[in-house]
Amino acid sequence: MPPGPRPPCDVVVAGAGPAGLAVAAACADRGLSVAVVAPSARPWTHTYGLWADELADAESALLRRTAGVRYPTTLVRTGAGDHDLRRAYARLDNELVHTALLDRVRDAGGELVTGRVGQVRDGRVAVLDDGTELTGMVVVDARGGGPGTTQQRAWGERVAGPVPDVVPEGGALLMDWPALRDPADPQPPAFLYGMGMDDGTVLLEATSLAGRPPVRLHALRDRLHAHLARHGLRSLGEPEKVAIPLDARPARSGGVPVGAAAGLVHPATGYSVATSLRLGPVVADAVVGGAGPAEVAALVRPRRLRATLGLLGLGREVLLGLDEADTDAFFQAFFTLPPRAWAAYLDVGSSPTAVAAAMLRVAAALPPAGRRTLLLGVVRALPRRAAGRAG
Repeated sequence: MPPGPRPPCDVVVAGAGPAGLAVAAACADRGLSVAVVAPSARPWTHTYGLWADELADAESALLRRTAGVRYPTTLVRTGAGDHDLRRAYARLDNELVHTALLDRVRDAGGELVTGRVGQVRDGRVAVLDDGTELTGMVVVDARGGGPGTTQQRAWGERVAGPVPDVVPEGGALLMDWPALRDPADPQPPAFLYGMGMDDGTVLLEATSLAGRPPVRLHALRDRLHAHLARHGLRSLGEPEKVAIPLDARPARSGGVPVGAAAGLVHPATGYSVATSLRLGPVVADAVVGGAGPAEVAALVRPRRLRATLGLLGLGREVLLGLDEADTDAFFQAFFTLPPRAWAAYLDVGSSPTAVAAAMLRVAAALPPAGRRTLLLGVVRALPRRAAGRAG
């Protein structure tokens, strides 16, 4: 016989990634009873990057403590040379943040249930694979997004640091477009990403910003290894493999989707952790105020946000049509914009007006040939975007 129902709680959270634990901790802080369902309680393994000001916002609103490592220098390297963005970058301290959020759930009497949610009924009942039923005022779905047709992919290796000729010492390398290019062997656009780690090593990742179909991980591995060989660097430890869906639709599980399950991965950059962390208090406050599943879901994906995601999705489609040289030229122009303009484009929380303004300013900043390429890409992308909305 299946285990069946258990005593009800206020909030059931399916998934223990950053989005799920952020919601669970915020709910626990507000006196709500919480059950988190996940296969395990292990800390997250992927490296999560975000901007230092976003980390500060999360710390003040949710974490109330230092939660990551700051890099005061953030470098972009294109064919035009090095460009210091003058905006600090950051890396989430996974173990610290995971432990802090989970401890707050447990300290408030919350429960971690080992298992998987297979079905959600009426937004309020989570049915586990073993038949156990957990009931709450709201079931939050934080199990991640679907595969999508377009993915960002990366292959990362650690090397002994520092390597100041590759990554600025004490800083972060956000993008290096020339590093992985081979004029004799044109390939899909990819850039080098890097930062120093706590143990003195430096993480270097060969990254495909967006690919449909996705760029093969082994192709990125080979390009990274060729770069390491040119610099006399040797890989240490196990590689980090990244695959982030960029166009997955929001989950329709019956619960309230958050994070990647809500389609809140940035469609053109793959970033999501800052958005996931700042959603915790929003969801918790809504539940405390008596909002039901449909009302909470509407707060997670309001009309303004959907419009912004649509514009950013158009930007992704344009990038997909650019070759290595065009991509390099695009980012040369992009990072000549005023910091407020390009920062708005990199944040799914920005207004549609701010995102559209940034897109127009990039087009204006490109040379005539690049502008024609970009506008042609928009013309080609629009029918696909319209078909996606209709489907």
